[in-house]
Amino acid sequence: MPNRDALDQKDFSLIDYLRRDGRGKIGDISKSTGIPRATVFERISKLTGLGIIKNFTVSLDYEKLGLPVMAYVMLSYDSESGVNQNTLCESLAQMDNIIGVSILSGEWDIIVLTVQKSIRDLSTFVLDKLRNMKGISRTQTFTVFQSFK
Repeated sequence: MPNRDALDQKDFSLIDYLRRDGRGKIGDISKSTGIPRATVFERISKLTGLGIIKNFTVSLDYEKLGLPVMAYVMLSYDSESGVNQNTLCESLAQMDNIIGVSILSGEWDIIVLTVQKSIRDLSTFVLDKLRNMKGISRTQTFTVFQSFK
């Protein structure tokens, strides 16, 4: 596993640039960071090969996609269910309209970030899907009013 100390300022400059614009062209990245084009290409390849950069993705406007309702759903894992917690999370991650799934420490075991067409769809998702899944004992839903990042 790569060590943060093995990265230098050029690597961090590239990571910072790609966080802001994952579609940046090598020439644009070079010009913005002051790092030669060949070095930019080499370093991005290295960071990808090391698994530091996992993928290049897009940031979606879910409202414009017809999914204006965003919510975090906290889940309690039922350890008596016979379902492995990681397997449950992998199943959740494959469901439509789920943006993220994470295992937590503390009172709640899992957090799910979802987007839905309406509050009614969110209700159906939580009450009919999540609460009926083996391995989930209870839920609590937090609707997002505004998202900043």
